Amino acid sequence: MKIQICEMLDIEFPLLAFSHCRDVVAAVTNAGGFGVLGASSHSPEELEHELAWIDEHVDGKPYGVDIVCPEKFEGKGLNLTADQVVAMVPDEHRAKWCWK
Repeated sequence: MKIQICEMLDIEFPLLAFSHCRDVVAAVTNAGGFGVLGASSHSPEELEHELAWIDEHVDGKPYGVDIVCPEKFEGKGLNLTADQVVAMVPDEHRAKWCWK
């Protein structure tokens, strides 16, 4: 079943699963979906460890990491607008990871 989201994410099925469990992320990814690790509260060291484990278990298949809305971030409590938050993302990151 190839629909736009499948083509965009290079997956077989339009199944996206968000989980804090790396095993679930790997299982969904290996089944042809797109597993997404909820990592907003991970330390950099914990995140590196979890991503290395997932990489070892998905044989190069694509998966995601949810760090867009972390529990802790620069500017928290400043009531920033969406445009102000987007402006904080470096141009090279937006060019690589954002699509319309």
